[in-house]
Amino acid sequence: MLNTSNLCVYQSLWAMEDLPTVGNSWTLAEQIERIAGSGFAGLAVDLGARQAPSAERLVPLLAGSGLRTAVFAFVSDDDAVRSAVAYAQRVKADRMVLCAQIYGFDPKPLAATLLRWYEIGSVAGIHIEIETHRNTVTNDLRFTAWLLDYLDERVELAGDFSHFVCANELPEEPTAEHDALFAKVLSRCGSLQGRIATRGQVQVPVESPAARPWEKRFRDWWRTGFEQILARRGADAEIMFCTELGTRPYAITDTGGNEISDRWADALILKGWATEEFDAALALHSSTHDYTGVIR
Repeated sequence: MLNTSNLCVYQSLWAMEDLPTVGNSWTLAEQIERIAGSGFAGLAVDLGARQAPSAERLVPLLAGSGLRTAVFAFVSDDDAVRSAVAYAQRVKADRMVLCAQIYGFDPKPLAATLLRWYEIGSVAGIHIEIETHRNTVTNDLRFTAWLLDYLDERVELAGDFSHFVCANELPEEPTAEHDALFAKVLSRCGSLQGRIATRGQVQVPVESPAARPWEKRFRDWWRTGFEQILARRGADAEIMFCTELGTRPYAITDTGGNEISDRWADALILKGWATEEFDAALALHSSTHDYTGVIR
């Protein structure tokens, strides 16, 4: 196995809610202990989550864990961005992912707003990326590709492709158009997120029959995303991959409202898959570049 020290796999705290599904749910301290003990590099706090902890509660529990922090937030204006940045500073996060709840049919003002938000983070020393997410500016795959024509190249995407698959009801068989659109999006991703979706479900158990037709496609997207980031930043780049298997209503339930899968076990599987795809991407990068980064 190649050195994956530059792949930083984070686990979403939102994805730890309501776990385990049988018995008492883990406390926040137990969640952090499990994340750290399973080899994750960090945890991501979703400020919109039902159980999102205050900074004052989280910081003491992180002490000595070795975990880094990232902050995810749904935002619609500058004040919301500044509030999320302030939280990120309190928990010592150096990166944020924004779900931009701004809308319209003209990409130019939208791109200008996203750049302004990026610069708010930059002034505070926090790297901001824009997530591909339903019911945000990146809801539609085709519009997102168009938006990238106007978006400053410093502003990167956080690629959660489950939303494109579900929101756009992509067919199981790839098309040339969709492949081209994904190639454009992947060329602008700065980080990736882990979840398997189908055209009718945004999140399915990763080793279920429903997921099997999609597993290779998602893993190919992740590997290509890693390849693109390595090509832009070099082999020393730190790349975040966040496993983010949400609690209900993201998680599929039976008629009694009980989740049908073990999201924690699935998160560990996704972590392993991400590592394998990063190794493959790094091997390709190493075979085509010398140690100075020059293309052979």
